[in-house]
Formats: sequence, structure tokens, C-alpha cells
Amino acid sequence: MFIKKACCMLIILLSTHTILAYQSGAERELSKQLTAAVAEVNSRTPWKLDEDTRLDSAATTSNYIIYTNTLLNYSVEQLDIVQFDKIIIESVIGSLCANKDLKSFIELKVIMVYRYLDKNGQYVSELSKDMASCN
Repeated sequence: MFIKKACCMLIILLSTHTILAYQSGAERELSKQLTAAVAEVNSRTPWKLDEDTRLDSAATTSNYIIYTNTLLNYSVEQLDIVQFDKIIIESVIGSLCANKDLKSFIELKVIMVYRYLDKNGQYVSELSKDMASCN
């Protein structure tokens, strides 16, 4: 009797897990598009964006695209994080909606995440933009 109950519980558990892991056709298409975008970015990394910033990698999960950047000339101790975030919001996050190359990200409701590490690989900040809010 115990084996029968254990088998039933295992079947229920596996069935539940399968349902939770399923992607709809639209989600699958989004994952394919974001995976291609990430592969394109990563084929160019490391990519020096300016004197102070290097794009190290991009990653994706669900409807997120995550860019990991390194601040080449600063340690986290040298930075005023509140001021740094204001600068990134103004110069990076604030211009995303107007970027015509990102129109598909708006339509697909992608969330863009910008993660910053210092010159020693220590976490500095992470800012994001839900592109659906551009409409």
C-alpha cells in the first residue's frame, strides 16, 4: 500500500512540475528572440562602451535581458551609488523608449536590466526598465 501511495504522489509531483515548466508558444518565441539577441551581444564582448564602461556579457531568462557591465576605473568605495544611479537612469534607462532599435522589445514587453560591477568585480548597482511602460 505504501508503494502505491508513493507512486501516486510521485506522479502528481511530476505532473505539477511539468505544468509549471511549460512555455506557451508566445513565450517560446520570445525566448528564442531574446536568446538570439543575447548571442549577438555576447559575440562582441567584452565591448568597451566608453572610457569608463565595458559590457562584459548579456543573459536572458523569461522576458528579461540582463546586461552585465564593468566600471573600469572605479571601485564601489569610490562611488556615490545614489548619484551613480541618477546618472544611469538619465543617460541609459531614460533613453530606451526612444531607441527605434528597441521597438520589438517594447512590443514583446521585455524587461531590460543593467547590472554594474566595479573594477574589482564587486557589485555596484542594478537598474531596470520594463519596456511595456514605454507605450
